[in-house]
Amino acid sequence: MSAQEQKIVQRISLPWAVTLTVIFALPFGLLLGSYNFTLWVCFIVWAQYFILGAKPDTWKIVFPSFAVGAATAALWMATSNLVNGFLGSHPLVGLIVGTVIWVTALLYWMPNSKTLTTGTLSVFNGLAMFLGVYFTGSGPKLATDPYMVIIVAFVWTTLMGYFGWFLGWLDIVLTFPKVENK
Repeated sequence: MSAQEQKIVQRISLPWAVTLTVIFALPFGLLLGSYNFTLWVCFIVWAQYFILGAKPDTWKIVFPSFAVGAATAALWMATSNLVNGFLGSHPLVGLIVGTVIWVTALLYWMPNSKTLTTGTLSVFNGLAMFLGVYFTGSGPKLATDPYMVIIVAFVWTTLMGYFGWFLGWLDIVLTFPKVENK
């Protein structure tokens, strides 16, 4: 049969699947103490899964794009720390220098990558989610060295993003889709 003669039917409606997925995710954000998952990051990437078509192969776009965005922000913050430490300047000076270097580099690089172009939303969400995790201290407190704090924030942000993709995938699985002939 052709694809036009088949229809995907959800055995459990998407609203119920979303509810079940949130119930599944909540303990990760509430019961792990210092390692509570940063669910707002997870939920942002969960939405990306749907924006990109709610198909398992979206990981090929989301994973590298989100990580590149988070890595860019991590390099931005590391540069800021380096500049401020070297110059003894106001923190804003390092942030501006880091912005000029890393955000500009990212924007020049992106058009040369089909993955990053397709995953533009994921790139900028990775960047923004890293900044959120870093500036709010929303990840585990595993280091005090400012550069190690950046590395921990990058790893944590990236892992939370990947878990968010998993939640999107789980949402569809929980609808128990089946193909029916028309």
